[in-house]
Amino acid sequence: MILLLDMDGTLIDDRGYRAAIDATITHYCQEHGLPVFTPSDEDIAVLHAHGFSNEWDSVAFMVGVIYTETHRAGNNRPRRPDYQLWARRTAGRAGLPNERARDVLLEHGPRELHSLFHELLDCVTDIHRAELTRLFAEFILGSQEFTAHYGLPARLNTESLLATLDHPLVDETGIAVIHAHASCIYTARPSLAPDGHPAVHPPEAEIGLELLGLKHLPLIALGQIQWLADQHGEHVYDLTKPAPVQALAAMLASQGVEPLVCLQAAYQLWKYRRSQTVFERLHGQDVFVIEDNAGGVRAGHAAADLLRQHGVETRVRGIGIASLQASNRPKREALAAVCEAVYANVNDALRAIATLV
Repeated sequence: MILLLDMDGTLIDDRGYRAAIDATITHYCQEHGLPVFTPSDEDIAVLHAHGFSNEWDSVAFMVGVIYTETHRAGNNRPRRPDYQLWARRTAGRAGLPNERARDVLLEHGPRELHSLFHELLDCVTDIHRAELTRLFAEFILGSQEFTAHYGLPARLNTESLLATLDHPLVDETGIAVIHAHASCIYTARPSLAPDGHPAVHPPEAEIGLELLGLKHLPLIALGQIQWLADQHGEHVYDLTKPAPVQALAAMLASQGVEPLVCLQAAYQLWKYRRSQTVFERLHGQDVFVIEDNAGGVRAGHAAADLLRQHGVETRVRGIGIASLQASNRPKREALAAVCEAVYANVNDALRAIATLV
């Protein structure tokens, strides 16, 4: 049995990220003379359900919406944006989240703001070019760690919101279940590159592992996938969930396979349909993908389809995590479409899995 465990919203109550969304929007809007409209938790849940799991996408999208509503209001007070309506407009569109957000703003926003929409959303992962991403990173890491990691001067004077506000959602019994099985942390959080390779992203996933007391577990996160993408001239988001490459690498990592081998084998299977003997250790395995985002589960199913084409049979079982609060209804519905069960919290999910042994 293999456990692939998402981090934020599953193992960790990522209050630091949530607070940083509001802090970034507030700081930017105040600096640029815009009205401050921070999102509700339900707004964030709907954005998340439509694939906006990375804050650099959602923050830039929401600021674009604020610009739009402000422009439409003219000399009047702009109305509070309907972020959920804007999120739903992205459904069914092709492209990465930032591309879908940009295209919706270009279609529904004022023509006079088109160059601004490109500025906000074309390069959301480039800390040197995306002002909102740079602000968000400083709020997340804290000013001191931000400068140490990026070598850029701090604009704020802030502590790390991750370090001060995040807290674990998994209890001791849940941790025991994780320890009892072949497990891997499977997250889109920024992280360092594989050992010995220069980092592009900051160590946010590693901060999470330390908080959870799970530093010994294998980790397949954004930094490792970024390294793999750079090696092959790929776009990183073509390899991360909901694409199967990250899921394939995480499955292998749970079996104790060295990270570079996991990453390269996963890429070769996805890109060229070249299977390697290392995948044989996955044959006959039940793989539980424990996620609060449907994309991670879809990636697991896509990985199983690729393995099946090469005679490796795995059974991927999606386990959704979404509280019973009304604001989480869209997330529960999205998860129910791809999961065999949805639980209110990760501890209930892990206890249910433990009974299957």
